[in-house]
Amino acid sequence: MHEKQQAQDQQESPIEISPESVDRVKVILLGAPAVGKTSIIQQFVWNEFCEDYEATDRKHTYYPSVITNERLYEIKISDLPVIPYFPVNSYYEWTDYRFYGLRSATAYILVFDLSNLETFQYVKTLREQICESRNMSNVPVLVVGNKQDLITEEPAGSSKTLGAAEEKRRDIVNLVKKHWKCGYVECSAKYNWKVIAAFKELINMIDSIEVRDQSPILDNLQDALDRNKCVIL
Repeated sequence: MHEKQQAQDQQESPIEISPESVDRVKVILLGAPAVGKTSIIQQFVWNEFCEDYEATDRKHTYYPSVITNERLYEIKISDLPVIPYFPVNSYYEWTDYRFYGLRSATAYILVFDLSNLETFQYVKTLREQICESRNMSNVPVLVVGNKQDLITEEPAGSSKTLGAAEEKRRDIVNLVKKHWKCGYVECSAKYNWKVIAAFKELINMIDSIEVRDQSPILDNLQDALDRNKCVIL
């Protein structure tokens, strides 16, 4: 009888995380091919990194639980194939990107490759299309430069090239922070450098904008940790 009651209490728990019963923060990662979007997600959710590159060919969805600022967040992270353009209206979204949920995301993470700064052009173009497609006043955008590990060591005899790349990288940071007013984080999915920091920055942006209803602070955070796989930021 006691075991039956305990099972019933677990079913009625307010921190049940099945996809049907919980309101989630919907986050979409976008970026050029091979910049490491999937690697960032899998490092954050599973603490795993795969050396072999495989292009994302369909939508993958992850449901991590995150505790930060004394609050539990249920996040729905969508990892999508590279999109050639962002849909300007619901019609194009339905015809070309059905079920992707591109125009209804709570927040966007735009990823580029720090070792290949040309990939930032895709981010720049995509952000312009997103801003033209929907009202972004309450939708945070975080720009993430991945593969930081590839630019930490300077190869011999390439100081001039590295100097030009560093200047271009500073221009990107200045554009994102000062002109776009977006968040910016550099990380390495391979070595798990600042991956958690990137998601913490995004959640802080979401929290400060208050784009969703405030949920009550959990009475027992440890209970949440015991029952669900959570990340504490």
